[in-house]
Amino acid sequence: MNQNLQPLRHEDFDLFFQIMEQSFPSVEVRPRDHEYDLLNEDAFTLWARYDAANRFLEGFIAEWAFRDFLFIEHFAVAPKLRGKGIGGQMLKAYLRQADRPVLLEVEEPETELAERRIQFYRRNGFMLSSFGYVQPDLRRTGDRIRLRLMQYPQALSESEFQQRKAAIFHLVYKRVM
Repeated sequence: MNQNLQPLRHEDFDLFFQIMEQSFPSVEVRPRDHEYDLLNEDAFTLWARYDAANRFLEGFIAEWAFRDFLFIEHFAVAPKLRGKGIGGQMLKAYLRQADRPVLLEVEEPETELAERRIQFYRRNGFMLSSFGYVQPDLRRTGDRIRLRLMQYPQALSESEFQQRKAAIFHLVYKRVM
């Protein structure tokens, strides 16, 4: 069954955070209280997919809405449900409701897992940019991750990349470039 995406219920925050910690390196995950505070940000939405009975959180998409683009900061499916097509269904549903271009970050294609992620997004219409940056450490440990942007439905020009990078760093990472 293809369940719709809906805003995460606040009472399911701990389930969301558990999936987040199981799905991303710690350097890419804010401390729990900082992540919870994002629920009060006007530009931030946690889109959730629940099971058919609307009880179990199957996955989520963490979105930042900018004036002229949407930014997916995190996207994950519960570990025990991976490989069943849920991620593709979620992404397709998300892109159907998107009213502007969508950006997301991927790690450099230097590992098999990173390459598989890039191929997943390509199959869903995203294009890998040649532009990238070093993501600030969300836990402030000093660790850094080199990332590249992918955009849907069309590629970024260098000037668009610079503009969107500055906006992401300002709103999402609270850093000035």
